Amino acid sequence: MKIPKFSDQEAENFFNHDYIDRGMIKWQGFYLSDHTSALNAEHETKDKILQRKVLPQMTVKEITDVINKAIVKNKTVKIQTNNCDSNGIFEIPVIGEINGYEEDDLYVNGSYRVKISIIRHVSIVNKT
Repeated sequence: MKIPKFSDQEAENFFNHDYIDRGMIKWQGFYLSDHTSALNAEHETKDKILQRKVLPQMTVKEITDVINKAIVKNKTVKIQTNNCDSNGIFEIPVIGEINGYEEDDLYVNGSYRVKISIIRHVSIVNKT
């Protein structure tokens, strides 16, 4: 089969007047199920972050009272810190048992250290 040759002028004329670019539609066929499931998972993660509750700021006395009660009664706590990312989204709350404290550090679940001075809210979690 012989492929016809077109001059540069004919090609330019075709693309300027006759050719209709379908834009991104032509690429839609290249999405694999892996891609769409990864995109869906990313959207779910973003939705969870945006739905994360901003708990009210507690006073130092309220925070220390809850911490002391949790230590004495060996209760599980949920701690939200004042740490935010560049978008103003608060970090995921820390949930666990308080294993001890040292000066301004609170140890949760044996390995996680939280600065008491950056705690925004702490509450005792009722196990169901």
